[in-house]
Amino acid sequence: MQNMKQKSNRILLILFLLSFLMYAAVFASAFAELPLRISSWHQFLLLYAHFIPMFFLEWLLCRTAKLRWRLLVPAIPLALTGLWFLSTTEWYLMAWILFGIWCAAPVLGCVAGWIVWAIGKRRKNG
Repeated sequence: MQNMKQKSNRILLILFLLSFLMYAAVFASAFAELPLRISSWHQFLLLYAHFIPMFFLEWLLCRTAKLRWRLLVPAIPLALTGLWFLSTTEWYLMAWILFGIWCAAPVLGCVAGWIVWAIGKRRKNG
């Protein structure tokens, strides 16, 4: 059973890394040329595709973390980026709106990872 669990964790790590690299490519291609001239599907991917790597990362953390406070590790970069963004912009309401839009997908990815992990744990124990 332990071998299967380790294999599943490796698969989750690989899925996280691959989806992160794909999102990084989408991000880099969007901002490679200024001013931004990207299609609506590219905008959609830019705003919402980081749901997927955050989902795999959080699910992996849920499976491997012995201390539950480590489940909040993905929220730390989001909070630091948001605090920096909100403190450096002069348009406060718009900054909150943009930060909320940008961070909605990774937060929902984390929540989805928690839900999938909880369902799996309940099935295993039940």
